[in-house]
Parts: sequence; structure tokens; C-alpha cells
Amino acid sequence: MNFENCWNDQGEAVAKRVIIESDLSGDPDAETISFGWDGKRYAVDLTEEERVEFARALKPYLDVAEEINSGQGVIPVQSPGPDPAKVRRWAAENAIEIDGKTISEKGRVPRPFVEAYEKTMSESAEA
Repeated sequence: MNFENCWNDQGEAVAKRVIIESDLSGDPDAETISFGWDGKRYAVDLTEEERVEFARALKPYLDVAEEINSGQGVIPVQSPGPDPAKVRRWAAENAIEIDGKTISEKGRVPRPFVEAYEKTMSESAEA
């Protein structure tokens, strides 16, 4: 669970609770895990139980693998953008389809849905 600083209408700082949901189960209180495979970097939101299962599956391979320090530092795992719940609600209420697919109820919000949401919100703000 994360907390972000927000401001109310009076300009006072208030806390906003951000709940990360598992990309697998949709359960709350997940954390983002990043890993590399076959030259690519990945990030997935997992609950503690899912993280333990993931680590258990990788353990035999990690025990014999050589760790490589790329020197590139940590990759960002969450980009700034609109609230995923708002994007999902907007897409569902407006029956938005992209490439013949509707938005899923769990997991990461695909970038094309975020872009369509942002475009619609900026157009409605300009109107």
C-alpha cells in the first residue's frame, strides 16, 4: 500500500491511499516485482503469497545463476498517469474497444486505453 500527497480545495495536504492490485489475482495489497528474462525487463504486481510462489519457482535457477550488474540502475515500475480505476470505469461505461478488445477488470491497464482516456479527457476539458 502506498500513500501519495494530495491537496484539497483549501490547499491543505491530505493523504491518498493507493492500493496496488495483483496482476494475477486482482487481490489488493500487492507490490511490484521487477525481473529480467531473455534480455528483457519486466514488472509484475504480486501479493506476498504470489511473490513467495514466484521466488520458489525461480530458486533452483537463481542458485546456480551468475548475477550481472548492468550498471543501468533501477527501472521505473510505475509511470505517472491517470488513476487505473478511473480509466477502467470510463472504458467500461463507454464500451471502449481497442483492437477488438475491451479492458480487463484486473492487471495493468494497457497503454492504448490510457492514451484514449487521456485524449478524451483533454478534449472534454477543451470543450
